[in-house]
Amino acid sequence: MKLNKFLKYTAVSALALTGMMSVNSCTDDFEKLNTNPYEVDPTSLPFAAQFKEPFSYVYAPQQNMFQFWTNLSIDLFGGYFMTPHNFGGSGNVQYNLNRSFCGGMYENVYSHIFNNTHTLIKSCDEKGYKDFAGMMRVVQAYAISMLTDAYGPVAYSTVIDDPTNGASYAYDTQEQIYNSLFTLLDEAIAGFKGSTSDKESMASFDYWCGGDMNMWIKVANQFKLRFAMRIVKANPTLAKQKAEEAVAGGVLTAADKDVLINQGLTNELYRMYYAWGDCGTNANLITIMEGMQDPRLPLYMTKNMADVTCEDGSVIEKGTRYLGIRPGHDIVSKPNEYVNYSYAVVDYTTPLPVMFAAESYFLRAEGALRGWNMGGTAKDFYEEGIRTSIKHQLDYKGTFAGVTSISDADIEAFINNTASQEDLVDPVNSKFNCKAMNTVGTKWDENASNEVKLQQIILQKWVANFPLSTEAWAEYRRTGYPKLFPNYINKSDGTIDTDEQIRRLIYSNNEINTNNAELQKGIQLLNNENTSTKYSGDIGGTRVWWDQAGKGNF
Repeated sequence: MKLNKFLKYTAVSALALTGMMSVNSCTDDFEKLNTNPYEVDPTSLPFAAQFKEPFSYVYAPQQNMFQFWTNLSIDLFGGYFMTPHNFGGSGNVQYNLNRSFCGGMYENVYSHIFNNTHTLIKSCDEKGYKDFAGMMRVVQAYAISMLTDAYGPVAYSTVIDDPTNGASYAYDTQEQIYNSLFTLLDEAIAGFKGSTSDKESMASFDYWCGGDMNMWIKVANQFKLRFAMRIVKANPTLAKQKAEEAVAGGVLTAADKDVLINQGLTNELYRMYYAWGDCGTNANLITIMEGMQDPRLPLYMTKNMADVTCEDGSVIEKGTRYLGIRPGHDIVSKPNEYVNYSYAVVDYTTPLPVMFAAESYFLRAEGALRGWNMGGTAKDFYEEGIRTSIKHQLDYKGTFAGVTSISDADIEAFINNTASQEDLVDPVNSKFNCKAMNTVGTKWDENASNEVKLQQIILQKWVANFPLSTEAWAEYRRTGYPKLFPNYINKSDGTIDTDEQIRRLIYSNNEINTNNAELQKGIQLLNNENTSTKYSGDIGGTRVWWDQAGKGNF
């Protein structure tokens, strides 16, 4: 991807782009569609307006960018979503990875986030607006974490240091990038603590926290805690240090709001399901939540959207069952019965999710399980995380789902429930059937092994973080939890192990075509950090630095 292209501001707004592009799925010419011919410098916009794009594109509010950002790749691998067809066989469903479909994360982060954050951080620092700069440091940290978690080594420091030099851009190792994440967050927190800006004036362009510096400190620390936990196998000493620093500094609690972007932007997950029919619900999510009798299920998913004709000729009437799609299926095209399975509860106006307060409790639960100073016990954090998630999700999704209340008694009953994931029984095609992968219930058992406790913690964090697939997939690769159904079909030509599942995305065509010399060096950095004994190179089976093969969770 040409840096002098993707580090230019996309001047056309999301609304204008929606009008310019077809209302149909656009998967043929993505890189052409998302190259802006105007290439306007972001500094030509009003100061406050420059913040809006990086704030919002962490959950891309534009139809084609949203689809290519994660919906055609990472969304399929984290256990939440599964397309009800495979784009005529050209999609990523069966692990025959499509470089164009895998390139959306690159496009989104460089074009819509880094393009703005690097200039805003510099200009705000120069003007003494350390709190404004801090916001962009947090956004930049979140963006680069998603990028490196997906690919491994990427061009980062050279892009940020001199984005207009017109030359090729060298890659950083993932270890270097994670070290820079902690620096960014520490600098941001210092800026927030020294803030002298007016909250009301900041609220007009602060899409995440409404100008609340105390909340910004908590958000930055929660990212710090998340990133610390991510590297626990690769650098356990640093992980413990940063995690304890984050908790001491303060993270989100049940009393805080979730970080949701509610600024009239379009939630494009709605279009993927309801307008285009390109997204369906993963059987992992349905079987786990239904089997465990999770009260959040109607907040997350609809029942079948239309009548479904079964393999035996019977009909499942519309709105009577929760139905999910097996990963790695061989459903080539639509229309088909799977388009009528369960949909996400979402509307165009549903606020865009960035971070959930409940996550902090599960992170602290894992830290406590590891013997770190998290300020409490693993059991207490685990159970409070579930309570917080259910209550906050009701506030977030209740109106859209038509759910008005979930009683405290129902919440406590769920916390003490021992029911586990149900088997996948596909009524349309029994070849997709699969035995349940997870046997743990919700109820905490102090006498259980740390491994079982960790499985419970990560499974509940996975449910609580829906629909943030970037985090779900990363934590699955780090811990192996929740256990996910293996692909029914694996057409990776031996580059991805069916049981280990996909470990990373492959680099984009644009990067190959325009930065190839540095890309090849980057692939060598990837190999140097890779711990897989079976795979190496730019393939889906190679492991990123923090994804340590052969290391147990404890």
